[in-house]
Amino acid sequence: MTTSRRPSPRIRSFVKDLSATIPGAFRFTRGHYSMEELAREAIIRGADRIVVVGERRGNPGIIRVYAVEGPERPDNIVSFIVKGVSLSRERRWGLPSLRGGEVLVARPLDSGVAVEFADAFVIAFHARLKPPEAAGYVEAVIESLDARTVAVTFRYGGAPVGPMLRLGKPAEMVKRGRRV
Repeated sequence: MTTSRRPSPRIRSFVKDLSATIPGAFRFTRGHYSMEELAREAIIRGADRIVVVGERRGNPGIIRVYAVEGPERPDNIVSFIVKGVSLSRERRWGLPSLRGGEVLVARPLDSGVAVEFADAFVIAFHARLKPPEAAGYVEAVIESLDARTVAVTFRYGGAPVGPMLRLGKPAEMVKRGRRV
């Protein structure tokens, strides 16, 4: 998980929150790395996804998820428009103390656009739609706000953790040819 080339302090805090909340994610300081160099770094670290948070007026504006299949330029597979962010420190929530082995579970609260976002979370973050029996998990609770917008709250052990997001659906959220 990384940022655009010259991130604002708020973007850096957001990436820190999000990488601490999503199981298996790690934060990488981008610097002047190109996408190809990010792909090579991901392969070295054993990752198959690169998450890049873009900026809009100093705030998170878009989350792009890329699939890493080799050292060449990664493919953009999922994009989310960020309409609003509330960082964990602003809500006085903590970050989860993940022990390893946890998974991300996407739980839509209603049908329609929340289900579309849950499917996109499965593709982007290897989330599951049902919690596992034995392992711990971080739950991404996805609630529809209107026909194109959802609110995402992360929970660990039933308590809210990490950032709270309002995400919008771009014209093409899941890129062609990608299925759950």
